[in-house]
Amino acid sequence: MSGRRRSLAPTRGTGPRPGELLQHQVVATCREALAQGRERRRAVRTPEAWQHWRNEVLAVIRAPFPAALFDRPAEVEARTVSAQTHDGFRLENVVFESLPGWEVNASLYLPARPGVYPGVVCPTGHSNKTGPSYQQPAQVLARNGYIAVSFDPPGCSGELARLNDHFTNGLIGYLTGFWSQTHFVLDALRCLDYLQTRPEVDLTAGMAVTGVSGGGMTSLFAALVDQRVACVAPACCLAQHEDLHLDGMYTSCPEQFGPGYIGAGLDYVDYVAALAPRPCLLLAGARDEVFDLRSTRAIAREAGRIYAAAGASAACRLFVDRDSGHAYTVAMATATVRWLDRHLKNKGARPAPVDAAALPLLSPDQLRCRPRTDANMFTVNRDEARRLSALRSGSSPDPCRLRAVAGRLLGLEPGPTIASLRPRGRPRQCWHAAVEEVEAAAGIGLPGLFLSHWEDKAPRPGLLWLDEAGRWAAFRQYGFLAPVLRLFEPDCRPEQPRVLSLEVSGLGSLTPDPMPYDLAGWNDSERILTYLSVASGHPVMGLRVRDALAGLACLRSRSEVDPDRLMVGGRGIGALVALHVALLDPGVGRLVCFEMLSHYGALTEQFPFAWRQSVVLPGVLTEYDLPEVAAALAPRTRVAVIDPLDAQRAPLEQAMARSLYAEALATGASVRCGDGGRAVAEEVQAPWPV
Repeated sequence: MSGRRRSLAPTRGTGPRPGELLQHQVVATCREALAQGRERRRAVRTPEAWQHWRNEVLAVIRAPFPAALFDRPAEVEARTVSAQTHDGFRLENVVFESLPGWEVNASLYLPARPGVYPGVVCPTGHSNKTGPSYQQPAQVLARNGYIAVSFDPPGCSGELARLNDHFTNGLIGYLTGFWSQTHFVLDALRCLDYLQTRPEVDLTAGMAVTGVSGGGMTSLFAALVDQRVACVAPACCLAQHEDLHLDGMYTSCPEQFGPGYIGAGLDYVDYVAALAPRPCLLLAGARDEVFDLRSTRAIAREAGRIYAAAGASAACRLFVDRDSGHAYTVAMATATVRWLDRHLKNKGARPAPVDAAALPLLSPDQLRCRPRTDANMFTVNRDEARRLSALRSGSSPDPCRLRAVAGRLLGLEPGPTIASLRPRGRPRQCWHAAVEEVEAAAGIGLPGLFLSHWEDKAPRPGLLWLDEAGRWAAFRQYGFLAPVLRLFEPDCRPEQPRVLSLEVSGLGSLTPDPMPYDLAGWNDSERILTYLSVASGHPVMGLRVRDALAGLACLRSRSEVDPDRLMVGGRGIGALVALHVALLDPGVGRLVCFEMLSHYGALTEQFPFAWRQSVVLPGVLTEYDLPEVAAALAPRTRVAVIDPLDAQRAPLEQAMARSLYAEALATGASVRCGDGGRAVAEEVQAPWPV
């Protein structure tokens, strides 16, 4: 990784390739929103303006967190695993619950001499608490009269690694509302709760939070949602989205991308500035390989300006360790002690100098807490999905409500629009079929095929087909939909459909190209585009539905298409798009979902999952699941669900599929398993009622 990130976007003037179009859309949307956020921030010049701006920012930051973050039990039932005495400090290993069954493995570093001291929570970055960036700062704090608590984050090879992978288990949290940052912040808040129960913790001036990298972000968010945090010192965690994600396309963890944050104009500087007037010391390494010092300095300047507008210009400072990279060093910890002495102890004494070589690194066994691991990100999301499903059961799906909710979740109300599709040259004859290439203007692409009869131009049924594998996949080499074209028959039958097979954002030839940072195991171009689109408020699934609606409008406008006999169908992710198009457009008379994800809840029931990450629709399970949409559509739309797939893309047994779609079956839908593409062809050629 390079500390100074250069743009990895295509060369100006060459025009984007198909595999770059989704990146251009998502990045442009983010840049526009962030520019608006900068303008709002620049207008903050008075205490009154600061107060209004701060309230808006805090409301955006807190909105995506689930109620579990705020409605925590008052009591903390902790058990002490071990207690040790070391040169210059004491250590206690303690375990307590954050969520039911989810245990925090807390290591408390206490001053050697018993007494009453301020408490400091030290969230760990994306590794575990045994590393020097976590042990040494906690020891420096304890040696200087603070009680510091360090703990493992979910995943990252520590004691809480099992089924807590940020990039996979964390992603699924978007579905249920337990987005991954919830777990990191909730554990930190429970550490605050625990410190409050300790009689030797001085709560007079409040508590502090300080951590490095991902732990630095946890520190900021813990302070943003909890006023008990009186002082913050985040280390090596600040950048600008423009540098880190939009130019570099570097895949940070999903904790960096709160739903709607970028759409509201929030950048990293807002997380710092919204803390004003509480004291905040920003810590940075001059040679940080991840977070460029230039970007951190720019954030410190802008945050300092907001602090000044709040009347607290002295409460925000930047400390740079000239000899450090991406780490929490002893020098940083010493600067933090000096900062806390001033703001928590109201003392200006210089901390005792500490030589890093004199700080013992304890063995992993000495820090081991042995917490339960049967509760984790996977089980939390699974159980929350089941709870939400139970809440929704028993009430008949309301199409009008679902339409409004889906439009909001997809980011379509309000949202980006595109121009109608246009021909790419003249139609070409293929026996008795006419094949016409179409595309959208405005740099979005949307390559498509309009397939009709060469001689017959009378209005016939219209089918919008959306295939995850691309516009040719169902037709090439006489694929399963090619027979409906009747290539070799001179006569066009009344039920023979005109077909628009369309590629929508990120599917088929529009699948995102790999990027240079994809050399790293955690980096993936589709993954970062998914996160950015979620943060922009316009998720990739919403862009696909938007594209498909434009395709449906094009199909409806063709003279060869009967606008009263419109069908939408798709395969894989394309079927998910088709389902939402049918929900949003009441003019769709038929819907065919082939090899579709059986239900979003399936992604919470199996791990690992085999679907592309961009299938995620934030918050969907708090409102509905796919079978409920099918049930709402079935009374007015002929709905066919064919060969639904589970989270690992394995076909469902007929009994399971019928159970999932029981309500839709009761309202007239059909569910078929094992019939494959033949069933799709039958559905799209079935006679229409006279």
